[in-house]
Amino acid sequence: MLYVIESALDEVEAVSRDAREKLSRLETVMKSTAQNLKILKDKLEQPATNG
Repeated sequence: MLYVIESALDEVEAVSRDAREKLSRLETVMKSTAQNLKILKDKLEQPATNG
């Protein structure tokens, strides 16, 4: 899922500046989603601790 979001974000960043301004809300949401997915991935990769 992270790969899909990052790929889509790359596509948004590749468009012209005018088009990107129109997509700025989408870009913001996608960056936030990618960041949250990276955090989740890191947490899932940590060894589980049974307390």
